[in-house]
Amino acid sequence: MTILVVLLGMAISHLVFPVARLRHFDGLLKPVHWTRRRYSEPAWAVAAAVVLTALLLAWALSAAAEGLLGALGWFLMALAVFIYTLGPRDLDRDVQALLIGGNEPRYLKARRIMRLHSDAGAAEATASVLRAAEARWFGILFWFVLLGIPGALLYRLTRISLHEPGLRPAQAGYLLRLRVVLDWPVLVLMLSSAALVGDFDRVRRAWGQYRGGFSAWRLDSEVLDKVAAAMIEPQDAFEQGVRNGHQLARRMLLLWLVVLSLLLILGWLA
Repeated sequence: MTILVVLLGMAISHLVFPVARLRHFDGLLKPVHWTRRRYSEPAWAVAAAVVLTALLLAWALSAAAEGLLGALGWFLMALAVFIYTLGPRDLDRDVQALLIGGNEPRYLKARRIMRLHSDAGAAEATASVLRAAEARWFGILFWFVLLGIPGALLYRLTRISLHEPGLRPAQAGYLLRLRVVLDWPVLVLMLSSAALVGDFDRVRRAWGQYRGGFSAWRLDSEVLDKVAAAMIEPQDAFEQGVRNGHQLARRMLLLWLVVLSLLLILGWLA
């Protein structure tokens, strides 16, 4: 049932654009606000508040939904949470805006949100799209499939809590450690799928350049910058970099969804 939620949720999120307007997380961050103001020590208290908020909220939502409608209630609640935690913006539409160019408001807003400076080139554009795909698609997809509603809430809350104003460096450090733990398996699967649907030799070379003699456990989102640089040609313009990153991310997503669909079919046949 979890896999069916993912397939249906991805379709709804992409086709029904107005759902993006419902993704407001201020209410979910209230425990983090309170913990940051009340407990300056220990520094890990904010990270603990994120984990507890995700777990308790997931338990409350699941218990309420199942109590009202049973298995159907859980399915509908899981679908709502999955769609809610995707994004928060639609990547496909941001990519379309980046390809407009000029001084269009949509273009300028997309550049700002994707953290692309005015002098960004093809490699930076590709890396920005891949990083956005990690945060908006693959991270939520992986943790929802693995842990269900708690996984999706934990991943999104960890991401948005890093933008909490007033965080002390030590508090932000614990949140960053939590994000690294959550991102590590996602990045491993992203690298593997990029090698399968893209250029295996280029991805392998990018991984070798990133690793630089360190353990494979040392893995963060910077590896996507190396992959992006390996995937573009020297003559590629900014727009081509955007297209390359988007095409690669969509092929990777398609591979993930195909694998999940096969698992769903095998589950029905078993």
